[in-house]
Amino acid sequence: MDALMPSLPVLKRIPDAILRLSSQEVRQIFPEPCLIELEGASSETVFLSVLLHGNETTGFSVLQRLARWLRDHRLPRNLLIFVGNVHAAEAGLRHLTDQPDFNRIWNGGSTPEHALAQSVLMELRTRDLFAAIDIHNNTGRNPLYGCINSLAPQFLHLASLFSPTLVYFRNPPSVISMALSKLCPAVTVEAGRPGEPAGIERAFNLVHDTLHLSRFRTTGHDRELTVYRTVGRMKIEPGWRIGFSPSSDAPLRFPAEMDSWNFSPKQAGTHWADIARAGRPLRVLDEQRRDLTDQFFTYEDGALVLSRDATPSMITLETAIIQDDCFGYLMEEIDLASQHGIRADI
Repeated sequence: MDALMPSLPVLKRIPDAILRLSSQEVRQIFPEPCLIELEGASSETVFLSVLLHGNETTGFSVLQRLARWLRDHRLPRNLLIFVGNVHAAEAGLRHLTDQPDFNRIWNGGSTPEHALAQSVLMELRTRDLFAAIDIHNNTGRNPLYGCINSLAPQFLHLASLFSPTLVYFRNPPSVISMALSKLCPAVTVEAGRPGEPAGIERAFNLVHDTLHLSRFRTTGHDRELTVYRTVGRMKIEPGWRIGFSPSSDAPLRFPAEMDSWNFSPKQAGTHWADIARAGRPLRVLDEQRRDLTDQFFTYEDGALVLSRDATPSMITLETAIIQDDCFGYLMEEIDLASQHGIRADI
């Protein structure tokens, strides 16, 4: 990629060629990150971001579905689409080695990618925004779920259109949904693993239903929701090689199919990992990066043991993701009726 990020192109339609391309061929129609501005019957605008992570392809599949749908339908609202890290998509990677993560650039910074993010946000501030949707995938096994940064009823309503399972978080502050949550109801959808038909269908339906929604609820909600709060982010310390089977010779060994633990409550006393050398290989950090490891884990005779009840999420078995981002998260369920104090204004 050039040292200077190019100016942000604005297209007026989704090119028909998208229907015959794979996500790794995306630069044939979108050579650089761009906006697609589609006019609807109302000036109210739904914002959609896709391919912030180049190997999370459900958003690209949703664009293909939209291109087909638009052949026979008119948009009820304006739709503004940000097509993000097309260079990483071409390579089939989350992001290139010389790039920052495109979902960690939305609260200021000095790189060309940070400048690109600010250009997108400046454009959004000129719009009559109705809602914002950011489409992602997981690498491990998880249910389809939505992430929100506010517990205001409008956010809950928007996210519930995708799934009754939600995660509330306020960190890291550099993700796009945090920036968008200051402008309108916003949701990040985790649509399963890339290419899974159920995730593509549900994500497309969310965009379709949001475009057609008359208004958001401002009180209560009409669907039984399970909402979790992220209480800790699990990081593997540098220098620790990890494995996922009893036969692995890695000094830090987790259960072979640990990603099946995602969104499954675990009780205190759960055996988390085997440790074959001295040291403390895993840390749990809260939203202010305070170390909470001793509140969640104990070290007992070469084993890492959970010391309090918690629900894991986004645990991945892919070592590159673990090193680049994190191992996963620990959550606790929120009682919505008692949590008015952590709602954020929009």
